[in-house]
Amino acid sequence: MHVYYKFGLLLIFLLSVSISHTNAAPAGSEEANPLDDYSDDDYSETTTGEESPETAENRLMPQSSSTSTTTTFRPIFNIPRRSNHVLEPSCPRNCLCLEDFKFVQCANAHLTHVPLDMPKTAAIIDLSHNVIAELRPEDFANLSRAVEINLNHNLISRIDKDVFQGSERLKRLRLANNRLTKIDPDTFAAAKELTLLDLSNNTIAQRLDGSFLNQPDLVEFSCVNCSWTELPEQTFQNMSGLEVLRLNKNDFKQQINTKAFSPLTKIIKLKLPELEQPKIEELCGLLTSIDTISFLNFDISCYEFVLGTPFNGSLIYPTEPPLKGTSDPPSTARPVTSTPAPPRSANRNRGTMDNSTELVKAGILSSETSTSGVSVEPPAENQTNQVQISQEAINTLLICIMVLAVIGIVIGLICRQDIGGIKTKCCRTSKPEPKDQVHPTEEIPLNKLA
Repeated sequence: MHVYYKFGLLLIFLLSVSISHTNAAPAGSEEANPLDDYSDDDYSETTTGEESPETAENRLMPQSSSTSTTTTFRPIFNIPRRSNHVLEPSCPRNCLCLEDFKFVQCANAHLTHVPLDMPKTAAIIDLSHNVIAELRPEDFANLSRAVEINLNHNLISRIDKDVFQGSERLKRLRLANNRLTKIDPDTFAAAKELTLLDLSNNTIAQRLDGSFLNQPDLVEFSCVNCSWTELPEQTFQNMSGLEVLRLNKNDFKQQINTKAFSPLTKIIKLKLPELEQPKIEELCGLLTSIDTISFLNFDISCYEFVLGTPFNGSLIYPTEPPLKGTSDPPSTARPVTSTPAPPRSANRNRGTMDNSTELVKAGILSSETSTSGVSVEPPAENQTNQVQISQEAINTLLICIMVLAVIGIVIGLICRQDIGGIKTKCCRTSKPEPKDQVHPTEEIPLNKLA
């Protein structure tokens, strides 16, 4: 049997084995949906019996049985079938829509306004690094399913009071690095589920006669480098649900009104600029739900300070990483123990924060989220060794193998059976033409002619 014929049969065998191992997916092997906190209840159909309603999560996850694992052989070309009566949502110009139009990526698109043709199914909207100068009431009017909106690094100087009237599900709003100078207390009141708000790097004027925002359910608030110079006593009056507060890089001149923190009974993480020692001691005595307050160059353990440890003994200095090429560990002012501190009082609340994990968009770097809400990046060694191959690339590779197998079989059949004389012309050398066998004319001597 010719070598090409054998090679073609071998490729067909390898192709069949590859298809069976590639398309046989065990139960529970699919990755988790990145849009965990997005609920698609409006699209769910009425179910009967014990069937669960259709959501965005269980639509993307394959249905599998908990008692037995079955192997399914799926075709290579998995083309979804869509109804002719269903209109596909449109994606705005210069934007990228992923996850069935639930994630809209419009970063660095040179947008001057929020596109009005946003898909209504959008859950995460990234409009960062554009030149948007104003938020109008109609910008997010039809985006009732939006969970997160990123408007960092724009030129926004004005936000209309009614811009978030239709954003009942909005949980995270990022407005850092803009040109905001004034915020109305009821600007975000329509977003009743808002838990995270970032207004960092904006020159925002502080209110002197009331609460800065009327958001009692807000959990995390950041106003880093907002040009604040003082904290009026009623600043956080209607923000009593805060658990995380960042006010560092503001110039309080080491003086602060500690009574402004009285409504924050649930605060567990606080970052402030440098303050005088008496103000720090007042904060530790006032905030009974917090263990550590972070400053620029050090942290202070309020737990140890309240128990009677001197102020200098309660300070925690950051541990510097070891320098390359040196074996001696760096010296620290005070070692930090890993044993968690017990509660300071019976009414102390050390609850966990519910911080949702962001997308990546697009290809998208994943992070492992611990039970405390802090995202932990996987080790660098694992990231360098992991190679992700998409299903389209595998299908293309299998198609190439199939084409090579067919070509090998065709060449083997041609060279074996000499179809149309191709074998003689291509696979063998041509024979030399036969020479003339006629003897040349015999010469007759002249003396014999007579």
